[in-house]
Amino acid sequence: MFIRAKSRTLKSGKKATCFSLAITYRVDGLSKQRTLLNLGKHFSIPQQQWRPLMQMIQNDLRGDPCLPMEDPVLERTGKELIEKLKAQRFDIHDPRDDRDVIITHEIEHTDSRTVGGERVALKALSLLGFEKILKPLGFSQDQIHWAMGLVVGRMLSPGSELQTHQWMMERSSILDLLNATDPSLRSLYNVGDHLFDHHETIMNELFGKTKELLGFGDTVIFYDLTNTFYMGSEHGPLLKHGRSKEKRHDCLLVTLALVLDGSGFPLKAKIYPGNASEPHTLKQAIDQLDQKDLTVIMDAGIATEENLNYLRNKGLHWLCVERSKTPTVPKQTPHKTFQTTTKTKIRAWTLGVKDQEQRVYLHSETKPYKNDQILDKKRTDFEKAITYLNEGLSVKGRPKKLQVIENKVGRLTEKYSKVAFQYEVKVIEKKESPNAKRIQIRKLSAYDECTDTSGGYVLRTSHTDWDCETIARTYWRLGEIEQTFRSMKSELGLRPIYHRDPSRVEAHLFLSILAFHMAHLIRSKLRIHGIHESWGTLKVSLNHQIRITTVLPQNKTHCILLKQDANLKPFQRKVFKAMGIKLGKNAKKVKAERPQEELPEME
Repeated sequence: MFIRAKSRTLKSGKKATCFSLAITYRVDGLSKQRTLLNLGKHFSIPQQQWRPLMQMIQNDLRGDPCLPMEDPVLERTGKELIEKLKAQRFDIHDPRDDRDVIITHEIEHTDSRTVGGERVALKALSLLGFEKILKPLGFSQDQIHWAMGLVVGRMLSPGSELQTHQWMMERSSILDLLNATDPSLRSLYNVGDHLFDHHETIMNELFGKTKELLGFGDTVIFYDLTNTFYMGSEHGPLLKHGRSKEKRHDCLLVTLALVLDGSGFPLKAKIYPGNASEPHTLKQAIDQLDQKDLTVIMDAGIATEENLNYLRNKGLHWLCVERSKTPTVPKQTPHKTFQTTTKTKIRAWTLGVKDQEQRVYLHSETKPYKNDQILDKKRTDFEKAITYLNEGLSVKGRPKKLQVIENKVGRLTEKYSKVAFQYEVKVIEKKESPNAKRIQIRKLSAYDECTDTSGGYVLRTSHTDWDCETIARTYWRLGEIEQTFRSMKSELGLRPIYHRDPSRVEAHLFLSILAFHMAHLIRSKLRIHGIHESWGTLKVSLNHQIRITTVLPQNKTHCILLKQDANLKPFQRKVFKAMGIKLGKNAKKVKAERPQEELPEME
């Protein structure tokens, strides 16, 4: 800042000098000057006092203390100029040089947050127009941002809304990427409830957008159920005791039923009480679908005769594995032999068509080895347990009472029910004594039959015109879908539910469905580019990329906040390219007041 004197010749021939207050700044390496105040031609401060006058003005504008001037005229002039500059909102801290002046030895890295997974997840939401779907449903702009944050949080750091709130505020850059305001915990709960209130509309819109994006037109659907356990102490209409998939029989359960299309994307979802019977839920799910000419693929637990008759009456095709005991491997030459994608040899026999239903026997080359290992382990454990009981009849301190032994044998039969039917176990009573004499165990014909049928299974279908290979490959897609569906259970926060309020259960499950849809979309796009990793592997790799906030001090009161992504690793770069995400450090510079150091509390 300086005083500039500029002389000029008037028309009368006289010379006049005009004074102005100016500053210098730099643009593209060139020095420029800018006038702040015109001081007129009657500026009376002598030149030798200009320097202390400028020092006084600059100290005041910076907030630095300054001593009063000895010359009252000089001090009065300085105050007048300061008031005029403040009236113009002049900020002495504004950069006057395109080369930012940085105090290098005071640079600090104050924050680092995950960013890689957030960018990929937000890209998926953008591809499906998630924001445009929510706007007509009455969501405000803040609520839309928070809803997107909830879905991304469930994808990358699954948990309750409480955990998602902590993730947003402390570990993730999601709010910065969305330019969103900080949510309260209550607002996240309300947004989750609002999402579930419109779950049917949202699911229909997302599926339609996904169909347009990927261009699939499959008429095959899959139906599956799972349950999750509730960790709270409260009870609700959906929370019931039942058969837990995770063996958590001590907890209340809730059941989720999903209808998925042939590509694995959720079509319909229904939430049932935890004690719901799997077979009885199929009708309600199918009745929600308007599409005709569907082929419903189910596992054995749902494929009851009642459900198959229901599908026949609806005019729908179906495909399932036979629920009854698997017959032995046919002795005749297979009608067809082919390989799976993992090069496993499959032999297939057509068992004929009856009552508009075709049955096919399939035998895997590698499945018997795996099944036999599991079977042998259970048989060995069962035989050891019975032998231990029998030896204890002659050992002091071990159970000997007939009733006690019979009860223990019964419990072992229940525990090893998958192999116990292959044996005949008899407890022989000791004459004239309440004790047991011995325990006899004998292998039945079922022992050899189970070995003979190992690796084989029978498929049933209403498609009487399909060949063996088409039936097999179509059914195997259920296994692929179940594997994808399993990621929602283990990697997307479906289990367990930690909410204290049972009314939050439905919103919690729906957020996992939305996260599953986005994760499956990402994996579908990545598979096109040869990337086949699971969502768990992708999540871990992407979360390693962070966004760093660096404080670049310029002076005592102001600084530059530089937010910049870390360099992408090769695999992360490959994922970003496959998703069509712009590569780069995405640097963002913000002028801000310098953070003040917190002083330690006095004891």
